[in-house]
Amino acid sequence: MKFFYIFLIFFFNCQISWYHTRVSPNQSAELPLSEAPKLGGDFGTSCFVSIVKFQEVGSPEENSPANIQAIDSQFIENIRTNLNLKNTNTRHIKHIYGIPNSWPHIKELESFRTNKSFDRFKLIHNISTEPHHKKTLLKYAEMADADTYFHTTKDSLLLLQEIENCDTYYHLYYSKREKDNYNVILCLISLGIIPSVNYENHYFTVYKRTALEIKPSLTTYKFGYRRLITWLLLPTFNFFNDVENYNKDYRFFDHTRDQFLAALENKNSQPLPIKRLNPVYGDVLGGTYSSDSDLFKTEIPVDKRFAVIRDGKKNVSFFDPIHGLFKIQAINVNQKIHSDIITDGIEKTLKTFINSNLIDKIKKNYPKSGIIHEIYSPEYRDGTYTFTLEIAKPDLEKDQFKKEYYVFSCFKSQSQIYILSRSLPNETNSENLQKLAESNIIDFYSQVTFKSKYIEPKPVDLDVASADEKKQSGDDEEEDDDEEDEEELAGGGGSGGETGAIDLGGLFSLLKERAYIPKGKLDIKPGRFKFNNARFNAPKFNSGSKFHFKPSRTKNFSSPAKWRK
Repeated sequence: MKFFYIFLIFFFNCQISWYHTRVSPNQSAELPLSEAPKLGGDFGTSCFVSIVKFQEVGSPEENSPANIQAIDSQFIENIRTNLNLKNTNTRHIKHIYGIPNSWPHIKELESFRTNKSFDRFKLIHNISTEPHHKKTLLKYAEMADADTYFHTTKDSLLLLQEIENCDTYYHLYYSKREKDNYNVILCLISLGIIPSVNYENHYFTVYKRTALEIKPSLTTYKFGYRRLITWLLLPTFNFFNDVENYNKDYRFFDHTRDQFLAALENKNSQPLPIKRLNPVYGDVLGGTYSSDSDLFKTEIPVDKRFAVIRDGKKNVSFFDPIHGLFKIQAINVNQKIHSDIITDGIEKTLKTFINSNLIDKIKKNYPKSGIIHEIYSPEYRDGTYTFTLEIAKPDLEKDQFKKEYYVFSCFKSQSQIYILSRSLPNETNSENLQKLAESNIIDFYSQVTFKSKYIEPKPVDLDVASADEKKQSGDDEEEDDDEEDEEELAGGGGSGGETGAIDLGGLFSLLKERAYIPKGKLDIKPGRFKFNNARFNAPKFNSGSKFHFKPSRTKNFSSPAKWRK
């Protein structure tokens, strides 16, 4: 019986595989990917167009597979903001189509095209309408901006839609998928003598046209692989397999999207490296991150090819050199916060909580820092406190302070306080800083789904003296944790707020080194996430792993030189 398993291993290693990439500027010819036409560099403003079907919150079709866009908004943002197109004029035009003519709040949707701020949620709060209509308005109020257009027409008419100040239009689509096998039965009958071939292809299409042009140019990109299996080959042991084995967190479809993005940036020499999206706590599937605590789920707001992701059970940080730092934290509400909300209200409680747990700690390291803009929105998520933080970082070379800006927003939902934060461009004009901060944090909200949980509060401890002692000892432990977190890039290695402490690791690390790129085996090469070494205590192997270590060999797994012989 054991010989049979050895035979299967021998059989499946007798294979070779390779990638198959082509580009078709027209319907008749296929060219190597290196000869693909250049996407950017056109005169004037390039407008990237995404088309999304209107769906009411709670409708059966809202989460149907047909509404999952293969080319999502973050994908287009990565194209617009990549290094090759950074210095050109680009816009992201979003068309929301299919709004019923009888829907009662079309005018309110159009009003969302003004400056994105928390004032639009006051409008929704004051409307007298059905609850599911309000939820739908809130959904589109988070995502809509000046480049969002609402239509009652079909999507087929939007291909030729003219937008003011757009000189070139780009429509990106996922066309189709092909997957098949040849000679599988004959290969099994002949015990591998007759070769078996399997393949998979994914097609992406780019429609490009200039303003006032009726007929767009069509370019089709094909990304696939070929695998030949036969017993006539000697065992290759994967030496001649260019196609990587993909785990459940990173499918071949995700790889083709990255190849498509590289092709549009004219990086056509080699396929992108394969990502191993395996955070220590949460899960990554495609472009979505789910927290280990199941408290929130978010679209990854940065370019995954250059990203550093660090997470805890209830917090996560995303960073890349182009988009900056994004952070989500969920903090359990303790007895004191519960009682403060009853006596002082949610607004004062949130401000006090932020000042004692965030601002005061930052001022210990950067005394000249502080809040420059703040706003409390009682209509949004039952009370949201948002502020812009200015951090004055000493510049030793110029003997002055260098200012960096971050926007924070927090709200309470059941037994958790959620804190969202992101960095702002340093070159931002101070006059437009408040509008930019509100717009950016609302855009971040639109990518996150929160799943709050209710935790039964513990009985209040009437022993004041013992409670004070516990609180003092707890604060000392939190300070020690913060010192450890400061050493982490785009941090998030903490427990995520079991004692009410805010994790500042990512912010402090970013202030110390703006774009730190470690060098080593677990670096952030393009297309890889950096593992959280502080939490990587032992190797994880699945049942299908080829390697089996004795228990004593895993003790010093991170240092092979220390293994016992």
